Amino acid sequence: MVFPEKCCGCEQQAAIEKYCFCSNCLNHITAAPSVYGRIFSLAIYEGPVMKAIHAYKYEKKKWIAHSFATWMHDFLIQHPEIQFDIIVPVPLHPIKEFRRSFNQSWLMAFYLGKMQGKPAVYHALVKIRNNRSQTNLDSDERKENVAGVYKVSRISIIKDKNILLIDDVYTTGATIEEVYKTLRRNGARQVKILTVAKA
Repeated sequence: MVFPEKCCGCEQQAAIEKYCFCSNCLNHITAAPSVYGRIFSLAIYEGPVMKAIHAYKYEKKKWIAHSFATWMHDFLIQHPEIQFDIIVPVPLHPIKEFRRSFNQSWLMAFYLGKMQGKPAVYHALVKIRNNRSQTNLDSDERKENVAGVYKVSRISIIKDKNILLIDDVYTTGATIEEVYKTLRRNGARQVKILTVAKA
Protein backbone atom coordinates (compact mmCIF):
# COMPACT_ATOMS: atom_id res chain seq x y z
CA MET A 1 0.00 0.00 0.00
CA VAL A 2 1.44 3.35 -1.09
CA PHE A 3 0.25 6.14 1.16
CA PRO A 4 -0.27 9.74 0.00
CA GLU A 5 2.21 12.56 0.26
CA LYS A 6 -0.59 15.07 -0.25
CA CYS A 7 -4.01 15.61 1.28
CA CYS A 8 -6.66 13.95 -0.91
CA GLY A 9 -9.08 16.82 -0.28
CA CYS A 10 -6.94 19.80 -1.27
CA GLU A 11 -3.88 18.15 -2.84
CA GLN A 12 -1.62 20.32 -0.73
CA GLN A 13 1.52 19.05 0.93
CA ALA A 14 0.22 18.76 4.48
CA ALA A 15 0.27 16.38 7.41
CA ILE A 16 -2.51 13.81 7.11
CA GLU A 17 -4.69 14.23 10.18
CA LYS A 18 -7.21 11.44 9.56
CA TYR A 19 -8.04 9.08 6.71
CA CYS A 20 -6.48 10.92 3.75
CA PHE A 21 -7.35 14.48 4.84
CA CYS A 22 -5.37 17.29 6.42
CA SER A 23 -6.78 19.05 9.49
CA ASN A 24 -8.05 21.99 7.43
CA CYS A 25 -10.02 19.73 5.08
CA LEU A 26 -11.43 17.75 8.01
CA ASN A 27 -12.87 21.00 9.34
CA HIS A 28 -14.72 21.46 6.04
CA ILE A 29 -16.40 18.04 5.99
CA THR A 30 -20.10 17.92 6.91
CA ALA A 31 -21.69 14.75 8.25
CA ALA A 32 -24.66 13.48 6.22
CA PRO A 33 -28.05 12.48 7.67
CA SER A 34 -29.36 8.96 7.14
CA VAL A 35 -32.21 8.35 4.68
CA TYR A 36 -35.19 6.09 5.54
CA GLY A 37 -33.15 4.62 8.39
CA ARG A 38 -31.37 2.27 5.98
CA ILE A 39 -29.20 4.52 3.81
CA PHE A 40 -26.13 5.95 5.51
CA SER A 41 -23.46 8.28 4.14
CA LEU A 42 -20.26 9.44 5.78
CA ALA A 43 -20.42 13.05 4.56
CA ILE A 44 -22.07 15.54 2.25
CA TYR A 45 -20.75 15.46 -1.33
CA GLU A 46 -18.94 18.78 -1.38
CA GLY A 47 -15.52 20.37 -0.92
CA PRO A 48 -12.71 18.02 0.08
CA VAL A 49 -14.91 14.89 0.00
CA MET A 50 -16.03 15.61 -3.56
CA LYS A 51 -12.42 16.22 -4.63
CA ALA A 52 -11.23 13.02 -2.97
CA ILE A 53 -13.94 10.92 -4.67
CA HIS A 54 -13.13 12.48 -8.02
CA ALA A 55 -9.42 11.73 -7.55
CA TYR A 56 -10.26 8.16 -6.57
CA LYS A 57 -12.64 7.38 -9.44
CA TYR A 58 -11.31 9.40 -12.35
CA GLU A 59 -7.64 9.94 -11.55
CA LYS A 60 -7.32 6.28 -10.49
CA LYS A 61 -5.80 7.07 -7.09
CA LYS A 62 -6.76 3.65 -5.80
CA TRP A 63 -5.04 4.04 -2.44
CA ILE A 64 -7.92 6.34 -1.42
CA ALA A 65 -10.11 3.20 -1.24
CA HIS A 66 -8.29 2.13 1.91
CA SER A 67 -8.83 5.54 3.52
CA PHE A 68 -12.55 5.50 2.67
CA ALA A 69 -12.87 1.93 3.97
CA THR A 70 -11.17 2.93 7.24
CA TRP A 71 -13.64 5.82 7.55
CA MET A 72 -16.53 3.41 6.93
CA HIS A 73 -15.11 0.99 9.49
CA ASP A 74 -14.98 3.72 12.14
CA PHE A 75 -18.54 4.77 11.22
CA LEU A 76 -19.83 1.22 11.68
CA ILE A 77 -18.14 0.96 15.07
CA GLN A 78 -19.99 4.14 16.08
CA HIS A 79 -23.29 2.73 14.71
CA PRO A 80 -23.65 -0.82 16.09
CA GLU A 81 -27.30 -0.84 15.01
CA ILE A 82 -26.06 -1.44 11.44
CA GLN A 83 -25.83 -5.22 11.49
CA PHE A 84 -24.93 -7.33 8.45
CA ASP A 85 -23.65 -10.74 7.36
CA ILE A 86 -22.01 -9.92 4.03
CA ILE A 87 -20.77 -6.86 2.14
CA VAL A 88 -21.82 -6.34 -1.47
CA PRO A 89 -20.54 -3.57 -3.77
CA VAL A 90 -22.72 -1.86 -6.36
CA PRO A 91 -21.47 -3.47 -9.58
CA LEU A 92 -20.28 -1.85 -12.78
CA HIS A 93 -21.01 -3.29 -16.18
CA PRO A 94 -17.96 -5.31 -17.35
CA ILE A 95 -17.30 -2.88 -20.21
CA LYS A 96 -17.30 0.13 -17.90
CA GLU A 97 -15.18 -1.68 -15.32
CA PHE A 98 -12.67 -2.61 -18.03
CA ARG A 99 -12.44 1.01 -19.21
CA ARG A 100 -12.02 2.36 -15.68
CA SER A 101 -9.74 -0.59 -14.78
CA PHE A 102 -11.43 -1.11 -11.40
CA ASN A 103 -14.74 -0.98 -9.56
CA GLN A 104 -14.45 1.78 -6.96
CA SER A 105 -17.19 0.24 -4.78
CA TRP A 106 -15.53 -3.18 -4.76
CA LEU A 107 -12.15 -1.89 -3.56
CA MET A 108 -13.82 -0.17 -0.60
CA ALA A 109 -15.92 -3.26 0.12
CA PHE A 110 -12.84 -5.49 -0.02
CA TYR A 111 -10.86 -3.45 2.52
CA LEU A 112 -13.92 -2.93 4.72
CA GLY A 113 -14.53 -6.69 4.79
CA LYS A 114 -10.98 -7.26 6.03
CA MET A 115 -11.41 -4.64 8.76
CA GLN A 116 -14.84 -5.89 9.84
CA GLY A 117 -14.03 -9.58 9.58
CA LYS A 118 -17.00 -10.07 7.24
CA PRO A 119 -17.04 -11.53 3.72
CA ALA A 120 -17.11 -9.05 0.84
CA VAL A 121 -18.68 -10.75 -2.19
CA TYR A 122 -17.57 -9.38 -5.55
CA HIS A 123 -20.06 -10.96 -7.97
CA ALA A 124 -23.09 -11.45 -5.73
CA LEU A 125 -24.75 -8.85 -7.91
CA VAL A 126 -24.01 -8.19 -11.60
CA LYS A 127 -24.95 -5.44 -14.01
CA ILE A 128 -26.42 -6.99 -17.13
CA ARG A 129 -26.93 -3.88 -19.27
CA ASN A 130 -24.42 -1.14 -20.01
CA ASN A 131 -26.82 1.76 -19.55
CA ARG A 132 -25.81 5.37 -20.08
CA SER A 133 -24.27 7.44 -17.30
CA GLN A 134 -26.64 8.86 -14.69
CA THR A 135 -24.65 12.09 -14.44
CA ASN A 136 -26.73 14.44 -16.61
CA LEU A 137 -30.14 12.83 -16.13
CA ASP A 138 -33.02 14.15 -14.05
CA SER A 139 -34.68 12.09 -11.32
CA ASP A 140 -37.28 10.37 -13.54
CA GLU A 141 -34.72 9.64 -16.26
CA ARG A 142 -32.38 8.11 -13.69
CA LYS A 143 -35.09 5.71 -12.48
CA GLU A 144 -35.92 4.66 -16.03
CA ASN A 145 -32.23 4.33 -16.92
CA VAL A 146 -31.48 1.78 -14.16
CA ALA A 147 -34.70 -0.24 -14.29
CA GLY A 148 -33.89 -3.93 -14.67
CA VAL A 149 -30.13 -3.54 -15.11
CA TYR A 150 -29.06 -5.59 -12.04
CA LYS A 151 -29.23 -9.32 -11.45
CA VAL A 152 -28.30 -11.56 -8.54
CA SER A 153 -25.69 -14.06 -9.76
CA ARG A 154 -26.48 -16.81 -7.23
CA ILE A 155 -29.51 -16.51 -4.97
CA SER A 156 -27.89 -18.81 -2.38
CA ILE A 157 -25.26 -16.14 -1.69
CA ILE A 158 -27.79 -13.56 -0.49
CA LYS A 159 -30.82 -15.58 0.58
CA ASP A 160 -31.81 -14.83 4.19
CA LYS A 161 -28.69 -12.66 4.60
CA ASN A 162 -28.41 -9.18 6.09
CA ILE A 163 -26.48 -7.23 3.45
CA LEU A 164 -24.39 -4.09 3.65
CA LEU A 165 -24.37 -2.49 0.19
CA ILE A 166 -21.39 -0.24 -0.59
CA ASP A 167 -21.24 2.63 -3.10
CA ASP A 168 -19.35 5.89 -3.46
CA VAL A 169 -22.10 8.53 -3.82
CA TYR A 170 -25.83 8.58 -3.04
CA THR A 171 -27.45 11.12 -5.37
CA THR A 172 -31.16 10.79 -6.20
CA GLY A 173 -31.22 7.21 -4.95
CA ALA A 174 -32.29 5.69 -8.29
CA THR A 175 -29.36 3.25 -8.48
CA ILE A 176 -29.46 2.35 -4.79
CA GLU A 177 -33.22 1.76 -4.84
CA GLU A 178 -32.98 -0.47 -7.91
CA VAL A 179 -30.21 -2.54 -6.30
CA TYR A 180 -32.15 -2.65 -3.02
CA LYS A 181 -35.27 -3.97 -4.77
CA THR A 182 -33.24 -6.55 -6.72
CA LEU A 183 -31.61 -7.92 -3.57
CA ARG A 184 -34.84 -8.01 -1.54
CA ARG A 185 -36.78 -9.60 -4.40
CA ASN A 186 -34.20 -12.38 -4.53
CA GLY A 187 -34.38 -13.27 -0.85
CA ALA A 188 -32.13 -10.88 1.08
CA ARG A 189 -33.49 -10.51 4.61
CA GLN A 190 -32.37 -6.93 5.08
CA VAL A 191 -30.31 -4.43 3.10
CA LYS A 192 -28.49 -1.48 4.60
CA ILE A 193 -26.60 0.95 2.39
CA LEU A 194 -23.37 2.78 3.19
CA THR A 195 -21.82 5.34 0.85
CA VAL A 196 -18.94 7.74 1.20
CA ALA A 197 -21.04 10.77 0.34
CA LYS A 198 -24.58 12.06 -0.12
CA ALA A 199 -25.16 14.60 -2.89
